[in-house]
Amino acid sequence: MKPAFLLPCLLILSGCVNMEWRGGMVPHLEIEKDQLANENQPVQNQSSLREVASDWTQFRGPNRDGVAPDQKTSLNWNSPPILRWKTPAGEGHSSIITFENSVISMEQDGQEELVIARSLDNGITKWKHAVKTRWDDFMSGVGPRSTPTIADGKLYAVFTDGSLVCLEAGSGKLVWQTMIVSEGHDFPEWGLSFSPLVWNDLVIVTPGGEDSAALAYRKDSGELAWSSAFHGEGVYLSPSVMNLLGREQLITAVSGKIAFLNPRTGKTSWSGPWKIFLNNAQIAQPLALTENSILLSAGYGKGSERWEATPGSGEPYAVDSVWKSKNLKSKFSNPVLKDGFIYGFNENSFTCLDASDGQLKWRGNKYGYGRVLLVEDKLVILGNTGVLSVVEANPEKFVEVYSCQLLGNARCWNGPALAGGYLLARNGEEIACFDWAKR
Repeated sequence: MKPAFLLPCLLILSGCVNMEWRGGMVPHLEIEKDQLANENQPVQNQSSLREVASDWTQFRGPNRDGVAPDQKTSLNWNSPPILRWKTPAGEGHSSIITFENSVISMEQDGQEELVIARSLDNGITKWKHAVKTRWDDFMSGVGPRSTPTIADGKLYAVFTDGSLVCLEAGSGKLVWQTMIVSEGHDFPEWGLSFSPLVWNDLVIVTPGGEDSAALAYRKDSGELAWSSAFHGEGVYLSPSVMNLLGREQLITAVSGKIAFLNPRTGKTSWSGPWKIFLNNAQIAQPLALTENSILLSAGYGKGSERWEATPGSGEPYAVDSVWKSKNLKSKFSNPVLKDGFIYGFNENSFTCLDASDGQLKWRGNKYGYGRVLLVEDKLVILGNTGVLSVVEANPEKFVEVYSCQLLGNARCWNGPALAGGYLLARNGEEIACFDWAKR
C-alpha cells in the first residue's frame, strides 16, 4: 500500500494528473480527462442572433481599459447569462476579441499556435492561421499568452516565438509577417505575454531586449518604423498610450523600470524605477486616473502607487509618488476606475480604493485571480476557476449580485469579451457564448 502523500506524485509521473498554478503559489491537481480539442461540434442553444453594433477589438476592450461600451441592448442583471453555445478549445491564456460576427482568440494545437475565428452565431470554426511554435513552462503551462488586436479590418497577432502577423480579420488571409526578436533573444520566464497595440498607422510591440525593448512597425506593410533606445529585460504588461498633460505617451516597462515613450518616434520622455519583489516583472496594466496621473500595481507584496506627472525642467515630465497602498496588489488582475474609485484585486480578494488618496473603502469576497470588466454600474469578474461573479460598482459598501460557475474548472487566465449583450468566455479547454440580454 502506497503512502497517501505519494499518490499525487505517482499520478503525475504516470501522466494521469495535471498540476497547474492558478495564480498563487499553491498547485492545483486535477485528474487528466480526455482531450476535448479534437472535437469540433458545439453544444448549441439556438435563437436568432441579434445585430452587434460594436466589436471588442483588443485586450481588455475597445479602449484597452476594461470598460465595456454601450451594448445597445438591456442586460439582465437579475440572473446569470444563458448559454448559447460552447465548444472545445486548445490551451493558452489568450483573451477573446470579436470582429463583426466572429469570436477570435489564440490557442495551442499540438506543435502549432493558432489564431482561430469562430462564428458568434454557433461557435463553428470560420478560419484559422497557424504558426509552428509551442511555449511550455512549469508555472503557466502550454500555449500562446497574447491577445490579437483588430484595426481597420486587419488583425495583428504575436506568437510566442516572436512572430508578428497581419491577417485579414474577415478571412484570416495573411497580409504580412515579420519577426520582432533576433536569434538568441532572452525571452521572459513565462513567454511573450503582451498584446500588440495599434496606434494611428503603427503596430507597437514590447518584447524587451538589451538593444531595444519597444518596436513599432507600419501597420500596412510590416516595415520597421522605429526601435527604442529604452532597453532591458522584457516583462508581461501590454503597451498602452495615455494622455499626460496634453501629450500622448506610450507607457511600457522592462524589469525594474517604467518608461514613457513618444509613440511616434520611440524616444524616451521619462523613465524611473519600479521594483517588484521576487521577479521585477510588471504584469498588471497601468490605469489612467486623471489627466496627469496613473496607477501602477503589482503582487508579490508590492502594492499600488499613484504617480503624478508635472512639467519638468529639461525633460517633458517630473513624476512624483502621491500615495502608496498595500490594499491593492494586482498580480495580473487589472483594476478598473469608475467615478474616482478603483476596483480590483488585492492578490485574490476584491477591494475598492479611493483614487484621490488611496484609502481603502471596502474589502469584498475572494474570487481567485480574476479578470474584471466594468459594465454600466456593475463589475463583472471571471475568476481563475471559471466562476462568474457580478458586484455593484458602489464605493460605499460591497454588494455581490450573484456568483455562479460559468465554465469548467480548468485554469482560466483568459479575459472575457462583451459584445451586443453576448458574453464570450474561455479557459484552456473550452470557449462559450452566453446571452445576457433581457427577454
